[in-house]
Amino acid sequence: TLPQACAGQTLTVWEADDPVGDDDGPGTYTYPTNPAFSPFSGIFDLTHFKVLHDPESVYFDITVAGIANTWNAPEGFSHQLINVYVDTTPNAGRADTLRDGPFVLFDPRHAWDVNIKIMGWGGTRVYFASDDTSSSGVYEGVFAEALPDGKTIRAALPKRVVGEPSDAWKYYVLAASQDGYGPDNHRPVMAKAGAWVFGGGSDLDVNPNVIDILAPESGPRSQHNQLGSWSEPERRLAVLYPANADNRVTFGIRAVTVVAAALLSVAVLGYFAAKAVRGRPGS
Repeated sequence: TLPQACAGQTLTVWEADDPVGDDDGPGTYTYPTNPAFSPFSGIFDLTHFKVLHDPESVYFDITVAGIANTWNAPEGFSHQLINVYVDTTPNAGRADTLRDGPFVLFDPRHAWDVNIKIMGWGGTRVYFASDDTSSSGVYEGVFAEALPDGKTIRAALPKRVVGEPSDAWKYYVLAASQDGYGPDNHRPVMAKAGAWVFGGGSDLDVNPNVIDILAPESGPRSQHNQLGSWSEPERRLAVLYPANADNRVTFGIRAVTVVAAALLSVAVLGYFAAKAVRGRPGS
């Protein structure tokens, strides 16, 4: 059990580094050609993730190589669309995304229960596995901002919405590009890069519209292996695994918890094509 935060005290639940310079999806993605998406800024290069809490709120800190507020979003970041999917409840949740956009599936043994969608212009929301595609999400008391370090985006959520954090929570962290005209606000990855689209994917809405994930640099669950598990001929979506699927420090991820966590290890799953839906998360 995690220690309880006292008034004025913020405690770290879990954190991990992500390899620098892997903002290329499965290893083939290239940035849009418009100068607003300078690849040298690392605006989609996830480098660190941290979960914190105090007596009232849970905080998700997502650090990237650099933040450029090109279009002056009030939150201080213009480009990034970060989705954090959290498995909070065993044997519940869903293994597909609520709406088409990321074009990924999740390990059904760690189906997500809560989705924190983090974006600019007041778009940050919390969704639940039981929501339907018309849901507008929870936004009251939910906000995001760029921190003064110029690299970290923080999302703050009331505990009354997401619950008390547990050292058993599992995290999927996906970095994408916000596009008001894209599917579920995701900038598409096409076969060829253009001014407003990434390149290195396909034109069939089957490759992930995800540029970086929190994952090991090498090994069977490396970012390139996970995001590269899609198939255009088979119309098969990529399958993702939680960054902290087990309690071992492996494949280059450095994880820190405030308490020792006894987490279940998961087996490597074969590819599957059908979207899997599980039950309502506990509430």
